[in-house]
Formats: sequence, structure tokens, C-alpha cells
Amino acid sequence: MTRVFLLGAPGGGGEEVFVRDLAASPPPGVEYSLALQHHESVPLARARTAEEVLFNRVVQPFLWPLLGLRSYEVSSEVDLIHVHNYPTRLRMPEPRPVVYSVGGSGYPHYLETYLGWSEERVRARYHRARSIYKKLGIRSELATHEWVDGVVVFSTYAADRLAAFCVPRAKIHVIPPGFEVPPSVRTAHEGPFTFVLVGREPLRKGADLAVEAIRSLRAQGLAVRLRLVGDAEYSGWTADGIEGYGTVPRDALFSDFYDRADAVLVPSRAEGYGFAAVEAMGMGLPVIVSRRDALPEIVGDAAMVVEPEARALADAMAALATDPSGAQELGVRARGRFQACFTRTKARAALGSLYRTLLEGR
Repeated sequence: MTRVFLLGAPGGGGEEVFVRDLAASPPPGVEYSLALQHHESVPLARARTAEEVLFNRVVQPFLWPLLGLRSYEVSSEVDLIHVHNYPTRLRMPEPRPVVYSVGGSGYPHYLETYLGWSEERVRARYHRARSIYKKLGIRSELATHEWVDGVVVFSTYAADRLAAFCVPRAKIHVIPPGFEVPPSVRTAHEGPFTFVLVGREPLRKGADLAVEAIRSLRAQGLAVRLRLVGDAEYSGWTADGIEGYGTVPRDALFSDFYDRADAVLVPSRAEGYGFAAVEAMGMGLPVIVSRRDALPEIVGDAAMVVEPEARALADAMAALATDPSGAQELGVRARGRFQACFTRTKARAALGSLYRTLLEGR
């Protein structure tokens, strides 16, 4: 049995979902010891809390926003270390392979598209972080990639972003996160053609575009409705033809929303990966995504791809709502793409193979 210390990212979004699911269903022959919360010690690794707090309060404000240090003393019983999304300082009795996985499309993408930083500003901070991290022995898939044995990304788009910051291509491995989704047998429902949009941060997710589109379609006399779920702000958006819900448990997301949807919308203005698109494809639902970042790569020819604009979105929604057989056909293609590319079995086999390669190399 290969014992892996898995260090994850809390927060409740797709990154936490990925890490929790990985820990619950590891690759064959792998046993994880998961530390998710800040300052959390686990049987195979002890959090160095004082070091974390000192760095994050004194040094971190001059580096990356929202990306503090995680520091651990790792047991000699650990065979390999897998870190998701955090710079780390690791004390080990002997060298161990260290794998990093990157949520979405990597941190530079987050700074540029989510926070609006210029490329010049991102690169200036990168060089500052690299200098400080090297002096303090801090590992990072980006700033000190020479101290990382392998970097897992979810898309070739993310791989290209990392390579642009000089991370060697040989270290980058594209392994989409695997999903175990319920069978694509959805509950028959009466009433309007139902679109679902899932995700936090309404503006980034294009929820306002979906609202404008649904209002336009209803004004034209189409029997359609929109269900928004995943952000507390949505609760105040409920109106004629629009239902808003806050965060819901994952089992409820599938049984109460995907299961009762006719199509799923992912009209994001910026999207590092797009977990909702993959989940919907797994359910055999037709999907409309925006032509942004990794989304077109993820859906391939198994979804409708539009510009993140209300009119373009409304046209695509109308095409599905007025052509049930075409919508069903698109859902079948989506399900096929999911089974070919995004199953948990496929993802775990690829990750397990990477672990074995790195362990044999050591």
C-alpha cells in the first residue's frame, strides 16, 4: 500500500470537492492521509502552526493574495506527498516525491481573470515570490517548480498557462478530475423547459446573463424557467420564471436540480475549469458554455459554445427549448464524452500511474 499525505484546499467550491472525492476514492493501492483545514494535523503529518501564522501575517501580504503557506512535518511512514493549490514548507526525514495539483487553470489565470491583474503585475509578483520562496525553502508548482516532481493540471489550457511561466513541460501532466455521477435517468417533470446554473460568484459565473436571457425568452412567449443554485445572493433573485437557491449539499444538487433540469448553463466570464459542465454531461444533459478559458476544450463538440453575452446565450437557450429532440441528442453526445474522458476510473488510473512512476524514479 502506498501511503500518501494529501494536503488540500478548503473553501467549499470545486477545489474542495476535488480533494474530498480524491481522498474518499483513491487510486488502487493508495491510502491517503488528508489534511484539509488550515493548521490541521493528521496521523502522518503534523502542522507547524506557528510557522504558518508567522509567514502568513508578516510575509504573505507582500506576495500572492489568498494563497498562504501550509507548513508540515511529515512522518517517515509517508511514501509520497500530494499538495493541491498551496505553497508548502515540508520537513521530511528523507526526500519523498512531491506532486502538486493545480485547481482550474493555475494561479496566474486567477490573478488575471478573477482579480483583473495585468500580466506585468502578475510576473512582477511571481519573481518576488520566487526569490522569497527559494530563500525560505518553500515549494510551489509555479515559483519553485524545481523542488516539485510532478504537476497535475485539469486541462491543456492550464498546462499552457504553467508552461508560460517556465514550468518544464515534462513535469506537467494533464489529468482531468474524475467524477462518479448517478445514471442519466432523470425524473420526468411537467411544466416549462428548465435551465439550471450552478456556482458561486454570480458575476463571474454569468448568472446575470442567464437572467437577462430567460426574461427575453419569456417575453417572446417561450415556456422556460431558470434555477440558480450555489450562492447566497441567488436567494434574492427569485422572480417570475426565476428561482434562486443558496448552497445545497451535493446529493441534493444532483437529485433536486440536475435530475429535474432540461439543460445546464455555464456562461462564465472566467472559468478555471468548469465542474458543473462535466457533472451535467455525466447526467446526459445538454450544456451551454461560454467561449472562455478551458470550457471549450472540456466540452469539445458535445455542447453549445457561445460568447458570454445575453443575446448569444438566449439564442442558444431558445434553440434547445424549441427542439426537444435536438436537446436530447446533444445530451446523449455529452454523456458519451463524459464516459470517454471524465470518469473517476480513468482519472484514478492516470494519477496512480504517475505516483508509481515517481516512486520508481526515486
